[in-house]
Amino acid sequence: MKKHISIGKIVKWGLGLALLASVLYIMFHHLGLIDSLDFGAGAYYYADIPGFEKYVDGSSYQSQTPMSVLILLFLIWGFLMYKGWGFLEKHMK
Repeated sequence: MKKHISIGKIVKWGLGLALLASVLYIMFHHLGLIDSLDFGAGAYYYADIPGFEKYVDGSSYQSQTPMSVLILLFLIWGFLMYKGWGFLEKHMK
């Protein structure tokens, strides 16, 4: 049996390998890290930055829309993206 190799498969594998190479390059060169804020693996998370709470306590963001509505919209958006991803995964095989 001879396997059929399509252009799509070649592009997919090429992009996957390029992504893997990019991730390894970023990790080995410590790109994006701030030496004075080295919290280990959590250093990439914004919540580990000292003083970050001032950006999420509500005083720096003013809106006529209540925060609960914004959070609900964010969760709905996340759910729709999850369903959309499932749809694409199911129909792109």
